[in-house]
Amino acid sequence: MDKVLSRPPGAARRRPATYVKRSNLHIAVSDALGAEVVSGTMPVGSMLPREAELEARFGVSRTVVREAVKVLISKGLLSSSSGIGTWVLPPHSWNFLDPAVFSWAKASGSVELVIANLFTFRNAVEPAAAAEAARCGTKEQLAVIKSALDVLCADDTTFDAWVDADVQFHTALYIASNNVFLASLAGLFREFFAMSFSVSSSNAHYQHCLQEHIDVYRAIAARRPTKAAEAVRILLDHAKTDVRVVVTKSRKKK
Repeated sequence: MDKVLSRPPGAARRRPATYVKRSNLHIAVSDALGAEVVSGTMPVGSMLPREAELEARFGVSRTVVREAVKVLISKGLLSSSSGIGTWVLPPHSWNFLDPAVFSWAKASGSVELVIANLFTFRNAVEPAAAAEAARCGTKEQLAVIKSALDVLCADDTTFDAWVDADVQFHTALYIASNNVFLASLAGLFREFFAMSFSVSSSNAHYQHCLQEHIDVYRAIAARRPTKAAEAVRILLDHAKTDVRVVVTKSRKKK
């Protein structure tokens, strides 16, 4: 059975956990290569090593290498052409909605870039989602938003609980739009929201964003679409500023 790395002669026997089932080998290889692409270790435009090199590096068969490459091609990280080889595509081709690509981006330290792109996306669609929630949200859906808001407002809410409630608030907002495209984005972006909120939820951010969440809910509950959209824009603008402040302070500490 293939394993990710071969055991050198005379080396101590590894624990069984280090051996990967054949059915999962291509995932282990694609994880390693995908992380290298997203982190920039394997730069845009660079050619993927030959199959024989990857076989030797990971201690796997050619079939496993090819399966791993197919995974990365499907996620938009690589492209392949007969007679040329396989090369790294630019980030705009990568499927950041894919959980694996997101995890590689998060692990690579590219949090600031990912969050910046997230805010651009949210500014484009979240005000519209809030307006639609004000027009079309059901009482039950608005109750879910209110439930999340109650946790945000509670004096004894922990930081982790605050982040979870913040994610729930915005997720519920998208769902309450009752637009199938907007609502589907809520599920796709839960992890992105959690990462963003965990960075922006500083003490300074908390002082004003709580009122901003209240303003968003009140506008939706009052069935005022224009007011709801504007309240979300204000919330996002302040959150984006807070993230920049937190990231800048983090850089200075380093």
